[in-house]
Amino acid sequence: MNGFLSGINPSSIWLIAGALLIILEIVLFPGIGFLFAGLGAISVSAGLIAGWIDSLSAQFILFFLATAFWTAILWKPLQKLIAGKGSGFDDMVGSTAVVFGQSIEKGKMGKVKWSGTIMKCQLDPGAEGLEMIDPETEVIITGVSKGILIIRAKSPDG
Repeated sequence: MNGFLSGINPSSIWLIAGALLIILEIVLFPGIGFLFAGLGAISVSAGLIAGWIDSLSAQFILFFLATAFWTAILWKPLQKLIAGKGSGFDDMVGSTAVVFGQSIEKGKMGKVKWSGTIMKCQLDPGAEGLEMIDPETEVIITGVSKGILIIRAKSPDG
């Protein structure tokens, strides 16, 4: 193998590929499954370091088997985590946030700043008579659904 990768240890290549796949999952393509492939690649790296495998075909076989293994083990727990109940965001409900960037319109996604963090949000469908909230307006968080804050306008009296 001549070229750029010729001087790099195969276990390092698999480790870098695994890290890149996990980063892709987190940053660009959440929910695609790159996380499982990344864990599979890291497993191949571990297998190479441990000396359990050496041939390129064995590396790819282990990659696909490890990816399937990680998918089978982690799929349901991750789905439950993403789905909501016990999402860890319940402490936010009732607190105040500020509309960030552009106005938030009913039925559309917007952004608020809560505790120094910019988060996705949408207007509470139960909030009657309100079609839009302007930037820099304080709002109340009424719920969290799949990591998206549900907000309504803060009443003028507090």
